[in-house]
Amino acid sequence: MTIKNLKNSLLICSALLLSSANNTFAATASGSMSVTGTAVGTCTVAASTMAFGTLNFGSTKTATSTITPNCTSGITYTVTNAADTNTLITNGGSGIANQVAFPITITSGGSGGAAGAAFTLTNAAAGYISGVGTGGASSSGLSTLTGTAESASSKTIGNYTATVTLTITY
Repeated sequence: MTIKNLKNSLLICSALLLSSANNTFAATASGSMSVTGTAVGTCTVAASTMAFGTLNFGSTKTATSTITPNCTSGITYTVTNAADTNTLITNGGSGIANQVAFPITITSGGSGGAAGAAFTLTNAAAGYISGVGTGGASSSGLSTLTGTAESASSKTIGNYTATVTLTITY
């Protein structure tokens, strides 16, 4: 065999090896993986001020507050009053002369509960507001509460205040 023939044979063999190596040994396979995630939501509740203004001597006085729940879309919630009674207090609140009771009732809007129901912890089975979150504070979830302050007759003069704690359960 001549060198020229040897060179040609080597070139042909090399070409054959290169072309067959790419096709002969290539293979693919596929697989899968599981992917999971959990979306969690939150809720808050806000309320406008229930302002009685000047309390009356000899008669009751009413005031309202609008409750605004704000929950992540799809969350079912319930709003209740964390107290059994609601009392305005002045001068440290000691003694009946420094306290004015103001029962709260549910008067409109929202869902759940019963219109006119006492909005207290002891009446939580009927006196609650419920709904499903929309992703924001929407007008469809608004409810009105009405407080009725008892007569201020025989009460100490002064400024009366109270804080009502609302509980939102979701």
